[in-house]
Amino acid sequence: MSLFREISKTLFLTLASLNLGISSGLEWLGILFAIGFIYLGIRDTRHGNGYGLEGNGATSKNPRYRKAWAYGAIVPCAIWWVLTPGVDYGVSPWLVFIPGFYLCFLALIQKRSLGNGGYEAFVAFDGCAVLLCSFFQAGRPGVITGIVALFFALVAYSRPKTALWKHLLFILLFVCFGFSAYGGWQYWKNHRSYHGSWGRDYYEKNRVMGFDPVVSLGSFSSNYHSRYNGQVVIRVWDTLAPEYLKGAVYEKYVAGIWKLPPKPEKKLYPSRYNVDYAVFEIGDSLAVPEKSCAIWVQTAMDNFGFMFAAPGAVGVAAKNADSLDYYNTGIFTGVNGNRSDWYYFVLNDEFAGAESVGIGPAIMDTDLNFLHIAKPYEGLIDSIAVEMGLVSQNPDTTAFAIRQYFRNNFKYSLVVPGVHHHWHRHKEGSPKEEPLRHFWTAKGGYCEYYATLAVLLLRHQRIPARYVTGFAHPERVAGRPYVQYRRHHSHAWVEVYARGTWLPFDPTPPIPAASFKSPSWFQTKWEGIQGRFAFFFHFLKEGEWRRTVDDWQSITQRMLESPFFYGGLFAFICIIFLLKLRKNRANHRTIKSQISDSSKDLIRKLDTAEKYFAKYGIVRNAGETVEQFQARLYKICETGKDEHFVGQLEKYKEMFANIETYNNLRWKNLKMNVKRDNYRR
Repeated sequence: MSLFREISKTLFLTLASLNLGISSGLEWLGILFAIGFIYLGIRDTRHGNGYGLEGNGATSKNPRYRKAWAYGAIVPCAIWWVLTPGVDYGVSPWLVFIPGFYLCFLALIQKRSLGNGGYEAFVAFDGCAVLLCSFFQAGRPGVITGIVALFFALVAYSRPKTALWKHLLFILLFVCFGFSAYGGWQYWKNHRSYHGSWGRDYYEKNRVMGFDPVVSLGSFSSNYHSRYNGQVVIRVWDTLAPEYLKGAVYEKYVAGIWKLPPKPEKKLYPSRYNVDYAVFEIGDSLAVPEKSCAIWVQTAMDNFGFMFAAPGAVGVAAKNADSLDYYNTGIFTGVNGNRSDWYYFVLNDEFAGAESVGIGPAIMDTDLNFLHIAKPYEGLIDSIAVEMGLVSQNPDTTAFAIRQYFRNNFKYSLVVPGVHHHWHRHKEGSPKEEPLRHFWTAKGGYCEYYATLAVLLLRHQRIPARYVTGFAHPERVAGRPYVQYRRHHSHAWVEVYARGTWLPFDPTPPIPAASFKSPSWFQTKWEGIQGRFAFFFHFLKEGEWRRTVDDWQSITQRMLESPFFYGGLFAFICIIFLLKLRKNRANHRTIKSQISDSSKDLIRKLDTAEKYFAKYGIVRNAGETVEQFQARLYKICETGKDEHFVGQLEKYKEMFANIETYNNLRWKNLKMNVKRDNYRR
């Protein structure tokens, strides 16, 4: 039974390491650890008392446990983690697999040194942790293998003579609880955003509204009225970050809903890769270091596939992206998956020009989309234009008149009386509760209403205009290398076509300072720490320095394929071996010299003492050992049989001490492997 327990320990550790290798896709590494555990299991079985149980399955011959190995292994694991690519959505599996392999290494060196600094309890703990890590993203074979390994762990470490049915019952309970926990997790993941107050709170916290292919007027309301309206959702790492960060540009307004253009201008594919980021350009060789500047954007929101960028951006870079859509309104969207960060590129001053503004080409006469006004709104817009006194078709004059009218007759308000998020229509299709009509009557509202009405008024005057959503007026803190946008910085404004290009126009009156709560001193400091930590980890995982690592990996691969590398490695090992051999010989000569000098000194003391006692007729007999001779001298002195020493007691004690020293140290001296009966004088 004891032998079976030892075999079970080896099988448990072997299966756990193999399962971890299969789950992580690094089968070769799992096999290496498995071979190590098998070797140690065979060693412990052979070196034990027949069952490998002497000293917890080990003997004093096991190598000593070195803590430096355990602590030193953290460094390559940390470098490994830094070099692994991150994920934009979900948890990176390497956050589980790398600690699993580290624990596998700890179990290996603990088992290697059992009885000499290593402990069976630590081996069992590390092995169980490795087994749990191996279940992460494991397929059906991996789950079955893990359950078998769990059975062997129970046999190996449970109380002796435990019935087999108890082991099987424990595994059955483990499997049932595991499947129920997994099912609960799946249910929570699929239903967390749809049911109950918690679901509503989760949705409110993790969604920033107003950015979608189709948005309803008033969608920013949840951003402003939410208790999370002070949450930092975007950081732009540029001290000269734009005042307006564009996300989406909409074309048609129908029944209270803004819609994107029906199709993008073109599909963009990666022109090159910047470390792990695919670079998408709107023109050939625009987003290159010689012409443009790359600005890093970090976000904590669901961006609905839109790549927020400064007006005039000539490209973007996204990780794990294969394509995206580019609209002639200057927006990038359609990227697969959610984004936690990206780059956008803006041209340097010497390359910036009207032809590369990046927000669309010159408008064509046949393009009437930016003059479109739905029929249900024509009468409302006509009456508003008359009341405002709009008669000019000059973009600057009309935009100025609209802004002045809003500032003189309207006030900024987070609530528009009579407007609800869900409103119905008449059967004939006209709106029953039109938000713009309520806004015009109440003479108060927020950016979406001002921008929408301004776009329709400009189009009424035959001036091309479009509706833009994004973030505006960022929070700038002295000393920070970035600006940040909070949830309540979500904003809507207008782009007007004037002087051959599209220009931003913000008709919203100034926002009162009391509209939103200012962050506290502590919150500001804490957000600064969070921002710098985010950049630090971004630099470690995605920084430009990884290009050097990639180049070094290419060089290393070429070296490994060269026979000269292996020849040099063999020569290096030979040189190290010869140097080690030479050092050992020098140490041996030094020790031998020390032994020789010490031995000579002891022999000299013995010889002096024997000559002294020989003058008085006391001689060590043939076959008499030094220890026996010392005992005889002690009896002579104790009984007083020899009167020669009566007047020389001090000299006698000195010579007696010489013999006593020799007798005590002759075996304790440095490797004096000399039998005690060989010293004869």
